[in-house]
Amino acid sequence: MSSQVGIGTTLCDIRVLDLTRNLAGPYCTMILGDMGAEVIKVERTGSGDDTRNWTPPTWNGQSTTFLSANRNKRSIALDINTAEGIKIVRTLAYQADILVESFKPGSLEKRGLGYEDLKEKNPRLIYCSISGYGSKGPMRNDPGYDPIMQASSGIMDMTGEPDQEPVRLPIAVNDLGAGIWAVIGILSAVMRRQATGQGSLVETSLFETAAWWMNYHITGYLATGVPPVRCGTGTPFIAPYEVYPAADEGLLVCVGNDNLFRSFVEELHIPDLATDERFATNPMRVENREELRKLIEERFQTRTAAEWEEILKARAIPCSRILTVADLVDNEQLESLDLLRSTAHSSIPDLRLIDLPLSLNKGRAAQNYSPPSLGEQTSEILIELGYTEGEIRELRKKGVIS
Repeated sequence: MSSQVGIGTTLCDIRVLDLTRNLAGPYCTMILGDMGAEVIKVERTGSGDDTRNWTPPTWNGQSTTFLSANRNKRSIALDINTAEGIKIVRTLAYQADILVESFKPGSLEKRGLGYEDLKEKNPRLIYCSISGYGSKGPMRNDPGYDPIMQASSGIMDMTGEPDQEPVRLPIAVNDLGAGIWAVIGILSAVMRRQATGQGSLVETSLFETAAWWMNYHITGYLATGVPPVRCGTGTPFIAPYEVYPAADEGLLVCVGNDNLFRSFVEELHIPDLATDERFATNPMRVENREELRKLIEERFQTRTAAEWEEILKARAIPCSRILTVADLVDNEQLESLDLLRSTAHSSIPDLRLIDLPLSLNKGRAAQNYSPPSLGEQTSEILIELGYTEGEIRELRKKGVIS
């Protein structure tokens, strides 16, 4: 079923002005574009979005990071430090349903592009700000990048092996998470606008997102006064729930309840462990984790990881070998879900991108625009705003656009 009846049409009457860069904001606006919104991405003249230069890797000379976060957008390259550039952005904002920005707090206000400035002429505007640390507090003006949030929130402190230094998650969880929270806030504001006719100011930040990821760990700390510790591939409150070495490689096993544990130890041919007072309940298994691990590892050494995986999956015991990105790309489940989709692109004929992980009535996301080159639609957008070819040439001559 096509996206014409799916998730790719839900925002088809919505216009979004994208004043973001890097990852959090672009992911937010890409999701809105995937849901059918018309997205106009404003980029700096000359260099554009920072992620255009986050290389390697590249695909036919283009940053794969940029490609992954910027489909379903049109690009206009503007110098918003000029009066003419600010005027263009203001005109676009007056026509927009949603504006998303990720500038340093107060930066757009200095240009007359803050929420209070724009809502006077566009009271229905939904204005979403994505920042590092939020709009208030002692750290509001500090620069915020995903690794900084991982380091400062406890995420890194909990990641890695117990006897080694903390490590950073290799995915930008706070960037992507903040982008998703921004979408949730924006959609909530859209619903509110339907009822009241009024726009809203939506705010989220990477810091708030990082703190939210830690929510159940924070609750545990507040309850006990004991900070959580690094557990490698395991988790502090469930056992067995980690990677165990088989005869050739490791296998991650997640035994999340007593019934699964009973099935698990039966397949390991040590069924008595299910009634052993040391392991009969999850709290006891956690308390005696080291002893349980030794017993499991001893049995795991008798077969390969693939053999154990087949045996355990036959009993519906969650487990997996440690696979690679290459394995994921070739995964039959990925293909069955049509999640890795070919995307038309003028200079990358074989471009494939991970789709929005949602469907509606079996319909996937919209595919209206491939990730744009810098300023690819600058003239097109300006003509839509009423600029003449001569005025556009003059703006380009002045360096206002590129």
